[in-house]
This record gives sequence, C-alpha cells and structure tokens, in this order.
Amino acid sequence: MTLPPQTFPVESPLQQVYALQRWTHDYDEWKAWFVKWRGRLEPGLLSAKPRREAPVPPSWLPDACTSLVDDTGPLADACRAWHEWLHDTDGTGLIAEQAAQARVKQEKVEKTVWWERVHIDALWPMTQSGSNAFGVAGMHTTLHVTKRMQVFLTPGLILMRVPAVDGGRTWSAATDWGFSYSLFDFRMPGIERPSTLHFNMARVWVLGANGLTMPGEMYLAGFSITFKRR
Repeated sequence: MTLPPQTFPVESPLQQVYALQRWTHDYDEWKAWFVKWRGRLEPGLLSAKPRREAPVPPSWLPDACTSLVDDTGPLADACRAWHEWLHDTDGTGLIAEQAAQARVKQEKVEKTVWWERVHIDALWPMTQSGSNAFGVAGMHTTLHVTKRMQVFLTPGLILMRVPAVDGGRTWSAATDWGFSYSLFDFRMPGIERPSTLHFNMARVWVLGANGLTMPGEMYLAGFSITFKRR
C-alpha cells in the first residue's frame, strides 16, 4: 500500500496563521475582482489593466485541510477558499454561482394576500382644469406592473362632490380607472399594521351626470392607502 506524499510546513505556527490569513484575503480579493470584471476590461491609466491570476495557496494547505476538525478560525476560512480555488481556478464556477443566484432571485415570487391590493381612496383634491368637482372617498383594486407602479385591476368606485344645476354642490357616485404609484410606507396612529401611501391618476365617469353643470367624464388625481401584513 502506497501512502500519498505529505507536505509539512517549515514555518512556525505564527507564520502559518499569517500565511493562512494572507492567502484567504488574497483569494477573496481576487474573487471579488473576478465577479466584477470577468466580462470586461479593467481600465488603467493609459490602457486596460492585465487580467489578474488567482492566488496560489500555501503548498502545505491541502494536507492541513485534510485533517481539519474545527469549522471556524483562520484554517477553516483558508480551506473554504482552497476548495473554491481547487475547483474554480478559471472562474467558471463563480459564473455559474452568480447566474444561479440571479435566476433564483428572479424566479422568487413575493406572495401577497388579496386585501393588500385593495386601495382606500381618501382626498382627491387635484382636479381637472376648469372643474370644481373632487373625490371624497372611494375604493379600487390594483395589479402590480413594477415594484411601485400599479394599474387598476377593475374600475373603482368613488364618491364625488360635484357642482349642481342650482349653483350649489351635490353628491354623486362615479367609477374610475387609472394607475397608482407607491410613495412610501408609514404607520397610522393607533393602528399597528403598516400602511402604504399611493399617488393615483384616474379617468372618472360620473354616474347620473344629467343634472350637473359639468361633463360626465374627467381626469382626477389623488391619494390612496393600502394596508400590509405585519
């Protein structure tokens, strides 16, 4: 039976610790550089900088990792880097790892509950030019297009305060459709559940507008609130 050759360090224990820390630092530094510049040229003063080579571990590190019993400390960190270096000196493993992480992140679906999509409309003070109508309260549901941008899933309902024929004002129901943009999260006084404030732009159709001194269709802007899980 032939035993594999063993490589014993000639450095003192303190020198070995320094060598392990230096190797781990150099490898992590090279790994970060490779992830950043693997597909591009790193610019230099007058021309592109040469590609960096992966650092070579101490010759005695493989034997030390074979007898490793503790999973913490300088030796454990160096052995972790050595295993990566052993199977990844050209960086192909890093590319696969980065691609896998990006794919998992893209495929991860953020789960929501139905009531998180319900907007409570409150105060639509910004009205279409030439109109004295404004929205007081309402409700609509949305569907996310991006993280902040949402579109109305179905036409919403809103209670309007509109000018009447006799010169006063009257109440009228209306339906609306548009988009919402999330502004910021906050907590309402006395309510532990977090909330989100949204800005809305919508096209509004006033129901039963025959007795009004205004068009039955307009564009309004205002705010809405949704509630989030704790």
